[in-house]
Amino acid sequence: MPKMRHVALLLSSLAAVVGMSSGCGATQAAGSTWPTAAGPTASATPAHTSRPSPPTASRSSPSASAVARLSREPGPDLWHDHSPAGAEAYVEDYLTRLNAAWTTPKASLLDNRATNACGTCTNFRDAAAHLARVGQRHEDPMLTVSDVSLVVWRSGVRVTADTRQTDHDIVDRSGHTVRKVEGGRAFLYVELTYRGRWWITGVGIDPVNDDGTHRER
Repeated sequence: MPKMRHVALLLSSLAAVVGMSSGCGATQAAGSTWPTAAGPTASATPAHTSRPSPPTASRSSPSASAVARLSREPGPDLWHDHSPAGAEAYVEDYLTRLNAAWTTPKASLLDNRATNACGTCTNFRDAAAHLARVGQRHEDPMLTVSDVSLVVWRSGVRVTADTRQTDHDIVDRSGHTVRKVEGGRAFLYVELTYRGRWWITGVGIDPVNDDGTHRER
């Protein structure tokens, strides 16, 4: 199978189990809504509120202690720190969980993090569940994060993450490669709301060149 050339294409192909992820341009107006993937009808009801089940150790997957740490619900500082730093920390934790959900794979690591309005978040979780069903996983983390910064702080909060999709393989239960993933840089635009605690309401993906300039599609 040919290598994926754009970050958004790989994210979209994985999320396509239930829909398609949409990219978003870095020049979109600050007051507009970032597009999200096709998913459940938007609502204020938090999605996936079940608590994660205890992890199962696996010789070929990330360490049981690392998964166990992520499987525990975060402390009050992470969920309830209603500050710019708190918003950034919440996004960093979500991206760490996204990597773990696809390398383990363990979809429940993404539970109780986003509202139904975030179709892309739903697709990310369903992609992890699909990997588990077919017995595949990402051999290495999908994304490395070089910077997370707040760009909007008002009734709607927006955080930008500068990420790089790593070169790695998707493997089956036997460790055989079923797909090669080619790396690339992308900005992730994460929208949040604070309703007694942080919730993610939208994720946009913007593939960029290595120098950060917008990539022509």
